Amino acid sequence: MAATIKWRSLLCDYNQLQLKATLLGGQSFRWKNYKPTALDQHETEFIGVFANIVWVLRQTERELQYRIVGEQPYPNKANRDVTKSPSPEPQQPLGNVRNLAEVRLKVAEPSEYATGGELLYPASYYEQLLRIYFRLDVDLEQQYQQWIRCHEHFANSATKFYAVRQLDQDPVENLFCFICSQNNNIARISDMVEKLCRNYGEKICEHEGTCYYNFPSVSSLAGPTVEGQLRELGFGYRAKYIQRSAEKILQLGDLEWFRQLCQLDYKAAHKELVSLPGIGPKVADCICLMSLGHLQAIPVDTHVFQLAKHYLPALNISKNVTDRQYVTVADKFREVYGPYAGWAQTVLFCSDLRQFRERSKRNGERENSSKLKKKRKKKG
Repeated sequence: MAATIKWRSLLCDYNQLQLKATLLGGQSFRWKNYKPTALDQHETEFIGVFANIVWVLRQTERELQYRIVGEQPYPNKANRDVTKSPSPEPQQPLGNVRNLAEVRLKVAEPSEYATGGELLYPASYYEQLLRIYFRLDVDLEQQYQQWIRCHEHFANSATKFYAVRQLDQDPVENLFCFICSQNNNIARISDMVEKLCRNYGEKICEHEGTCYYNFPSVSSLAGPTVEGQLRELGFGYRAKYIQRSAEKILQLGDLEWFRQLCQLDYKAAHKELVSLPGIGPKVADCICLMSLGHLQAIPVDTHVFQLAKHYLPALNISKNVTDRQYVTVADKFREVYGPYAGWAQTVLFCSDLRQFRERSKRNGERENSSKLKKKRKKKG
C-alpha cells in the first residue's frame, strides 16, 4: 500500500482524547511515536497496529486524523483472499454461522468493499473501528468532572492528564500481552510483544523499512515448541505461561471460548481467566478492564497500591499487597469512582508514570491543559 495515502478524519474534540497518554501509557504495547522527516515540529503522530491494520494517528483541535499504511482483509467465513480479486463481490451470508473474527476485531465484517483502490473497505468501517477502540461514545469531559468531584487526588491529577481514554482491545492480544507484563516495564513488554508478532503473527506490510505484523492466533502460540523458542527469545518463565494458556484456550474452544467470555459478568469472567496458567487476579483484571468491557475492574499492582494510600491511609504501614488488601483497594476505588472506576484508575496510573512526569517537567507540557481550561471558560 502506498505510503502517500491521504489523511482521513472523524470529529473528536481535543479535550475528549489525548493520544500520547492513551497509547503509550501501558494499555497497549503496539504503538510508538512516529516522526517522518516532513513532520512539523509542533505536530505529534503515532504509528501502531490494531484490527489487522497499520495506523498512523494525529490530532487537531476538532479531529482525530488517521492514515492507513497497511491492512489485511477481514478474516471471513469463506476465507476468501479479497486482495487478489479484481472485482470483489459483496459479502454473502453463509447460513447462521457466526464469524468469530468479530470477537477480536470488535466489529462485524463489512458488507461491501471500497471502490477506488486506496482502501479495502469504505471509510465508515475504519471510523467504526476507531470509535470502538477509543470508546468515543463516552463523553470523557463530563466523566472527568464527575471524577474530580469524587476525590481531590483525581482533581490534582486531571489538570495535566486530561482525556486519557480506556481502550477497548482485542481480548486475545490483551490476554497474552499481559502475561508478558508480569514483573516487567513498558519498554520490555513492548519488545516482547513485538517478538511475538514478528515470530508468530502474519506480516501486514513493510512501511519505511519496518515490517508490521498482526498479533498471532491462539493456535500459533499453543505448539509444543513455542515455550522453548520463547525462552530463547528472552521471555523467561513467561514462555511457559504463554504456551500453556494458549494450549488450554484451544481445548476450551479458542475464539468460541473468548466469545462466551465476553458475555459473562465481571466476577464470572474474572474467575474464568484466573483458571488459566500464569494469570492471577491482577492480569485477569487488566483483561476484564481493557478488552471485556468491565470498566469497574481494578488491576492492583504495587504501583496502584501506592496510589491507593491517598484513599486508605492505613496502607502506609504496608509494603506488600496481600490478597485481602487487593480486594480492599479495588473495592475502595469502586466506592469512590463508581461503575467506571477502572477507567479513573487508568488516568491516575498514567499521571504517576515516571516517563510522563519527567517529560512534563522537562518540556513544560501544559499547553493542552491550558487550552482545555480556556474552552471551559468559554462554555461557562
